[in-house]
Amino acid sequence: MDNRRYYGLDALRGGMMMLGIVLHACMLYLADPPARYPFPTDHNTAYVFNVFLAFIHSFRMPTFFVLAGFFTSLLIEKRGLRGTYSNRAKRILAPLVAGAVTILPVTGLLMVTFMLSARYGTHDFIPSFAAVQTFKQELIAAGFPIDKPTLGHLWFLYYLCFFYLLIPLCDFLVRVSLKFEDSVKRWLVSPLLLVMFAVLTAASLWPFEGGTVFMEYSFVKPHLPALLYFSFFFVLGYIFHHYPVFLPALARNAPFWAVLAAVLFPLSLVVSHYDAVAPGDNFAVHLGAVLVQGLCTWVLVYLFLGSALRFFDRESSWIVYVSQSAYWVFLVHLPLVFLAGWWLLQFDLPAMLKFLLVCGFTSFVAFTTFHYWVQKTWISDFLYGRRFDLDWPWRESRISR
Repeated sequence: MDNRRYYGLDALRGGMMMLGIVLHACMLYLADPPARYPFPTDHNTAYVFNVFLAFIHSFRMPTFFVLAGFFTSLLIEKRGLRGTYSNRAKRILAPLVAGAVTILPVTGLLMVTFMLSARYGTHDFIPSFAAVQTFKQELIAAGFPIDKPTLGHLWFLYYLCFFYLLIPLCDFLVRVSLKFEDSVKRWLVSPLLLVMFAVLTAASLWPFEGGTVFMEYSFVKPHLPALLYFSFFFVLGYIFHHYPVFLPALARNAPFWAVLAAVLFPLSLVVSHYDAVAPGDNFAVHLGAVLVQGLCTWVLVYLFLGSALRFFDRESSWIVYVSQSAYWVFLVHLPLVFLAGWWLLQFDLPAMLKFLLVCGFTSFVAFTTFHYWVQKTWISDFLYGRRFDLDWPWRESRISR
């Protein structure tokens, strides 16, 4: 029985969820929005947000799903299959349903408010019906699938429900691998395994322009290529839990992963750009894009897993607070991002300043509501299965000294 508390991985899981604030705030200020991006942006933009968006997008959800698989394996070990499914139904499926009828409608209203104000230069909090219809026709003419119901940022909860159905397959793969345990351990600590993961991931990226999974996954009807792509990370995360030798090896080699990522990420931007400009025109360019993207993604996953264990795997009031509050912060952050972005549209300010204000406002409201309205109430019971009495981490840190 694995009774260890993985503080570093808890912190990383919380950090990946909270990066949603940064990711979605970046999307408001893109200087060169992707062709598949249907939303108007603020009139103040900067290319740096295109780089930020590409960087976060390349590792955030793959890392999260590796962690989801890892902690699911841990939960299976402690509660068994029936207990795990019961727990996940309460903590993932039920919040998804609740969020779909509460958070999503508010998010949709504020998203439309931002988009119409950005598109037409107005500043109406409740947009007119005529403006909505005009913008709708523009999106239809541009080929955007606005008729498909979407789960917005809650899509990852939806996909997790599908991945939990893979638990019997994951257990089977673990049992098979344990027959060759010594060989598997040698492979896990070998950099050659990284190449194999990259090739398999590249194969799942083949259907995507530029080798980048972008927005296809947010609709209620699952996008099968995206489902396959993300499921690979979940399954491997589940298997990783059964091989304790793997994580320490990542931590030891964290500086190497950092250097490799510094080379691969700029290369992935260039190759992905050329592939996206003329999709399907050049087999070699597309092959290069998916291979580089697959390798870059896994190097970044290795880097963040290794760094979390190397630098944050310790008991800390900050780590505990981040890991416990992250779920709530992620659930409520998107309407706050659009609200702040909409209000700032009326000002001619540097894009970076607006971005920082959006992130600051969203973080302040999300953390404050968690602290005073969530952690000691029935909402915490609903989301986490228990209530908390956490003090602000800077106070805890000061007292501990």
